[in-house]
Amino acid sequence: MTPPLVRKARIPWRHLALFGWLPSPLKVLLYRTLLGYRIGRGVRFSFGGIVVGETVEIGDHVEIGFLAIVQGRRITIGRHSSIGTTSYVSCETIEIGEDAKIREQVYVGGPQLPESRFTLGDRTIVLQMAVINPTKPVVIGDDTGIGGHCLIFTHGAWLNVLDGYPVTYEPVTLGKSVWLPWRVFVMPGTTIGDGTVIGANSLVSGTIPPNSLAVGSPAKVIRTAPDFPARPDEAERAALVATMIEEFDRYVQAAGVSLRLEPPLRAYTRRRRTWRLWWLRQGGGDGMPATAGDTILSEVPLAEAARAAYRRTGVHWLDLGGRTRSRDGSPLTEELAAFISRYGIRLPRDR
Repeated sequence: MTPPLVRKARIPWRHLALFGWLPSPLKVLLYRTLLGYRIGRGVRFSFGGIVVGETVEIGDHVEIGFLAIVQGRRITIGRHSSIGTTSYVSCETIEIGEDAKIREQVYVGGPQLPESRFTLGDRTIVLQMAVINPTKPVVIGDDTGIGGHCLIFTHGAWLNVLDGYPVTYEPVTLGKSVWLPWRVFVMPGTTIGDGTVIGANSLVSGTIPPNSLAVGSPAKVIRTAPDFPARPDEAERAALVATMIEEFDRYVQAAGVSLRLEPPLRAYTRRRRTWRLWWLRQGGGDGMPATAGDTILSEVPLAEAARAAYRRTGVHWLDLGGRTRSRDGSPLTEELAAFISRYGIRLPRDR
């Protein structure tokens, strides 16, 4: 068979053979020294997990899962992000923000062009078995969720365009805080505005305005601002937070964590190690005697002066009112932050 002019290495076998089997610390070392990758602290590669690129920058505490492949010309992965087991991400330019999650068996790839780009914002998630085709740019904003088995395509082509059949190559843009539940099909050229929810099993094309609920095949807007979303009042928000904390306590206790309550203090102990949580509720005082390693959960926005003091003293925080969180955290901080994300609460890390 005559070889093609442009070789297409869908699976980088040579790179897998050289680096895939190496233990994570050695792989990081060789990536830095031999290939010139910029890799932050605490980055972990599972067996078979590889990153292949000409220019590669990986932030702190990134995880590349078992047999996960990330390949492109220019690759940037933000801190605390992860690529799940056997996921495949291939594009000319890959830009993944911080705290972004690509779960297991996600496929990102397809025919490439010089402008092909896959951009995933901060605190986004792409769930299992989703398929994304970034032949033309796919740009997904911060805090957006892509459900399992979703399909996002920037090209539609098969039958002969010279015979009159349609062939489409157009970018796809999803704004911030967009939610695609499972099995949503997004067509080439689609733009979905910030804060919009698409119904499960919908087919989306064209432009969907911000802060809307759209369902169907093709998807039609059935609700929009100011009626959607219906915002809870202060008392309702306080009740929701209380429910979340009650659920979190049941969850960790079922996993073997003991809990001691001395409101506003909650002390969580596992294997003789204790982490303390100070819960600052609406209408409560702000004189929390927190010390280094403690976590503040605040329903009211924290003042910049308070956050500066926490930075100096090594106190972590999850600020629900101000929608911020400390740059890093204790195991309790990270566990609670992950738990409240089940309720759609994702907090930007402090810089």
